[in-house]
Amino acid sequence: MGHHSCIEVHGHQFLLVRDGYLPEFAALFTEDDRRVTYDSGPDGEGGTRFVYLTTVASLRERLQVQGFTAAQSRSDLALALRLWSSRKQGIENPDAGSVELAEGEEDLPGACRQWAWRSSPLDWSSPVPSAHEVEREMCNRLSRSFDDLTMEELLAYEDDPLDVLSWYLNPRSFLRLLLEHAADPAAEASLDLSPLTGCCTEMPTVLPVAAEARADQLAELALNAPLLVLTEGPTDARLLAQGMEVTHPHLKGFVNFFDYASASPEGGVSALARTVSAFVAAGVANRFIAIADNDTEGHAGLHKIKGRTLPDRCRVLHYPSLPLLESYPTIGPTSELPVLANVNERAGSLEMYLGRDVLEADGGGLMPVQWRSHNEKLRRYHGSLSDDDKRLVQERFVEKARACKADHGTGNEDWSGVRAIIETIIGAFD
Repeated sequence: MGHHSCIEVHGHQFLLVRDGYLPEFAALFTEDDRRVTYDSGPDGEGGTRFVYLTTVASLRERLQVQGFTAAQSRSDLALALRLWSSRKQGIENPDAGSVELAEGEEDLPGACRQWAWRSSPLDWSSPVPSAHEVEREMCNRLSRSFDDLTMEELLAYEDDPLDVLSWYLNPRSFLRLLLEHAADPAAEASLDLSPLTGCCTEMPTVLPVAAEARADQLAELALNAPLLVLTEGPTDARLLAQGMEVTHPHLKGFVNFFDYASASPEGGVSALARTVSAFVAAGVANRFIAIADNDTEGHAGLHKIKGRTLPDRCRVLHYPSLPLLESYPTIGPTSELPVLANVNERAGSLEMYLGRDVLEADGGGLMPVQWRSHNEKLRRYHGSLSDDDKRLVQERFVEKARACKADHGTGNEDWSGVRAIIETIIGAFD
């Protein structure tokens, strides 16, 4: 096949690019994903293997936070098939014209017109496949080995609908759909640059391909910038960033928590609401999420802005309800002894999501929530941990995160709350 790069999923090659690679693919990886090995081979003639390697799940989530959701990619696929059908009809019968396209559809950017590996629209004689047939073909490719294919099936690959589709469909939409059908989320997914390291092309294996591609991509801010997350204050931003490095380390650089420390704005849910309004009014191009505490003050503070029509690039959320908080010890307003209560939407500040292990009181049991003020509009009390307990929980969490990142964790740490928040952020634009 000469000098090319490709995406490998479940050991299958897709999206081959002759004499180079697509920066859109390279930018989906990080330099931590780089793997360079030398294979001596059974005959003594070795070769260099140069790949960027991660998992199906990691690559899928990176695409997800860039806006390439399954739903969006299927919408892109439908549009690509319409364009393919239009072009095919125009080629076969120029006098009859092509199918009617909506305004802007005729300008749909293809993946990259010069890189389709074998087939091209000019060679395609069969009917244009349906979206269902395309996705079924993706499933078939991922589930079968080339060793299992008959000679007739191998020859059919020379007339490949997936190759032709690559002329019309955005490459990241193509890849997102492909990963949607990968059965094992822990399976390897990689960008293989090995054939580019030999003669003629001679790509240096020290070249930071992923880092350079991502740096170039960030210049195109509107679509490709990291997902920006606004919180109620610097402590939430700092702790969530530390937690994400443990639960979703592959999203570092793809999800950024707003740096309150350098910007020094006022904190709290009211300030968060004003920041959202300011971002919307200023036309900030980034896709951004505002996420607040799952407590009474948080819901009251964002009630008005959630009732507004916000641009599609913005989402306003709360930390998700958590099973741990469905039956949690509380004190007051009428009892001095702990009473179990559902504190979701009433006392769900970030500290309540940092893990059962860091919420354990020194004398046993969980640190209690103290009911404080009553909100007349929402008709419920607002609660929180005491200030001393909050500080202790935060300190314990920082130490837990530091230990886990240094591989000194016990393996019994509770990350369910942080994981639930990050997964809420990942799915915000579904």
